[in-house]
Amino acid sequence: MRLATRPVDCVGVLLTVLLGFASNGQRASGQVPSIVIVPPPVTNSISFSGLTGLNGDLFSSYTEGAFTIVNTAGLWYKGFSYGSPSPSIFDGPSQNPGVGVLRITDSADLFTFVGFDYSSNNGNSGYEVEGFLGANKVFDETGTLFTPNFSTYFSLSPTNQIDALLIHVFPGFGNTSINLDNIRVTTVPEPFSGALCGMALAAAFFCRKLQRR
Repeated sequence: MRLATRPVDCVGVLLTVLLGFASNGQRASGQVPSIVIVPPPVTNSISFSGLTGLNGDLFSSYTEGAFTIVNTAGLWYKGFSYGSPSPSIFDGPSQNPGVGVLRITDSADLFTFVGFDYSSNNGNSGYEVEGFLGANKVFDETGTLFTPNFSTYFSLSPTNQIDALLIHVFPGFGNTSINLDNIRVTTVPEPFSGALCGMALAAAFFCRKLQRR
């Protein structure tokens, strides 16, 4: 004859095991042992797909996902007829562009800069890309944007964590405008403790063994 068994209260067992692990860990080391888990970073592309208005409208600021890009110097315009693919933004005015500066921030966390697509139209232009962490400049990259058509600039500092990015463009001789598109940035994921996750797995395994008895 089989003895009647009481159903196992898995929730109660789970809580008991978790509290036991926590208590034992705190007594042994003063804190609960933990495993730091860092989710994989995801590169985002500021593609300007959400821009509204008409081709040639002035550009002041734009938010895509957690990233915000703001015009901090010069005249920038919305380009709905040209991009990689369109829309894009361009430093102008057309035929007579001036020095332009954009500032990018991430509302979620620190981020890294991977690169951007550009088109330096009818002439080469210069660039400077500055990454900041607080008041400290983390990197400063300068060089030439070559004509024609869209090309990709890849950062020399793609792993440096920053909280603000400045992109400067400097029109060259004969340059009629400079288009930017697909600014590639990556939010640095916040690490979290795997202590409770590990405890929960252990408790679930223990509970399963009890149910099989």
